[in-house]
This record gives sequence, C-alpha cells and structure tokens, in this order.
Amino acid sequence: MEGASRRAEALAAEFRAENDALIALVTGMDEHDWTADCPQEGRSVGVVVGHIAEGHLIIGGIVRAIAAGRPLPVQAHRTVEQGAAVNARQARRLATRTRDDTLSTLHANTEQMARFIERLSDEDLRREAVGVHGLTLADEIERGLIGHFQVHAKAVRLALIEGRASTPGTHS
Repeated sequence: MEGASRRAEALAAEFRAENDALIALVTGMDEHDWTADCPQEGRSVGVVVGHIAEGHLIIGGIVRAIAAGRPLPVQAHRTVEQGAAVNARQARRLATRTRDDTLSTLHANTEQMARFIERLSDEDLRREAVGVHGLTLADEIERGLIGHFQVHAKAVRLALIEGRASTPGTHS
C-alpha cells in the first residue's frame, strides 16, 4: 500500500458517513424499535444491525485478502445455503445482544475498516482478486462492503417507518 488516494479517502468517508447515520438512528430507537420485526430480513431490527456490524469484518476479510494479493477467504466461496445457515446461527447469537453492545461493535468495526480503506492507494484499488477476473478491490469495497451495508440499513429504515405507521400514537 503506497500513498493513500483521494478515491480511497472518499470511499472511507462514504462508509463512515452511512454508518454514522445508522448509529444515530439506532441511538434514537426505543426498545420497541430495537426488537421490531424487519420484514425484508426475517429477523429483528437489532439482529440486522448486529449482522451489519459483524459483516464489516467478514467482508473486510475479503477486502484485506484482495488488498494483500491473497486468495479469497472461505466466506467468499459460500453457497446460498451455507450463507443462510451461517446467518441463522448468527441471528440466534445476536438476538441476545444489547443495543449498546451492538452499537459499540458497529462503531468499532466501522472505524477499523474505514481506517484500512483510507490508506489504500489507487494501485491497491485497481488490484484484482486472486482467481476472480474483473473483481477489483474498489469493486469489493463499493459493492461488497458498502453495498452490504446499504441493503441491510435500508431494510432497517423501512421496518422502522412501517412499524411507526402501523402503531399510531406510539412514536413521533
């Protein structure tokens, strides 16, 4: 990793800003919001936020492998069925985590990955994944790391909007 690039700094800033928005949203939730069902996900809002937080480091392992020119880790090769089984085990484990613990993990994992990203060079961002023609490090950051976050964060926001609309008078 040579000198950091403006593109890497912009990707890190985008990643931080989107996570900061989710952290602010979660901080303002009450217990009803935290335990509300997230219909698009089939799990609670809190579990989805925990999934996002842990996903930063799981996908971060893929990002780091590409950056180092190493083969992709096993999580990059999971089948849909394997991924569903991993997510189900994770959901059971995350269901007992508190909002404060989850927020702490989300913040720490966001910072860890943002600091890694912002130090990347343009050459790093162009590096292709070993054995995956056409998948660059920048692609994995944008579509893998940031894209994963965006999909799940959107589902959380939608669940909260729908939950508040279906329970008039309980939320402002």
